[in-house]
Amino acid sequence: MKRILAILIVLLFSTSVLSAQTVQTTTSTSSGPGGNSGPGGDSGRGDDDDDDDDDDDDDDDRPLQIGYAIITPMSVTTSGLVVFETFGLKWGFDFLHAGVLPPDMTTNALLFVDANGRLSRNLGVAIVNPNSSNVNVTLTLRGANGSVLGTTVVNVPSHHQVAKFVTELFAADRAVPRDITGTLQLTSATPVSAVGLRFRGINFSTIPVTNLSNPGPLPSFGTGIGGPGALLLPQFAAGGGWATEIVMANHGSTSMTVRLDLFKSDGTALMATLNGKTASSFTDLVIPAGGVLVLSRNDDD
Repeated sequence: MKRILAILIVLLFSTSVLSAQTVQTTTSTSSGPGGNSGPGGDSGRGDDDDDDDDDDDDDDDRPLQIGYAIITPMSVTTSGLVVFETFGLKWGFDFLHAGVLPPDMTTNALLFVDANGRLSRNLGVAIVNPNSSNVNVTLTLRGANGSVLGTTVVNVPSHHQVAKFVTELFAADRAVPRDITGTLQLTSATPVSAVGLRFRGINFSTIPVTNLSNPGPLPSFGTGIGGPGALLLPQFAAGGGWATEIVMANHGSTSMTVRLDLFKSDGTALMATLNGKTASSFTDLVIPAGGVLVLSRNDDD
């Protein structure tokens, strides 16, 4: 069970090993509590005539896909958009999940770190670079007494996501202890988006990312995607027992039209099934005034 859990979580938070371990993951988890028996596939597109699994929102019979999501209002003058997501892991008869708010674009951010191998504690960090050029993000790890334990630089290519555990990020520095209580500071010359997840074994929760810089707008990804008013969710997961639900609320006085675009960690399109539709871009999504729109794998309509 511990080996199955380790593979699932490492896949979610270490994009560098995703391709190499996809086959191993689907094989190793075929007899595990999550029931992950599906073979690897190309885009995660599933058949619409599956059996009872279509009623599940965990998508556990499909290969794991990770990346990020962008929600863009169709009018730049639109106000009142509120977005958050919940994503989680099906484990036996349980479903573990956490809620994530879109973080500010930042050039200077701080996270709490508590890593302990014996207690299976760790911090997963996902960084997305929505800019048109590569960004170097400097990570500074400090202990509880404020002393610098280590510094490393992570290059995040344009429109890419890097997701790793804090112990992975500093694995090459032998001076950094494996058990850490302190802070992790992220600095960069160009704004990025970041989210942190605190793990204790299979259990996980979101952790605040404190923005120490002035927040700025999300850059444009092209025609109709990103730009002023758009919001970025740095972590999206589907398949392999993982599922993501995106909630969009409109507290304005008029209806609002938005679009949702999903991207893999390498910036290419991520195909997922939400509300009965399989796509990477979900356009013309209307949120009534004062209303809410929920996008998830399980469509009850």
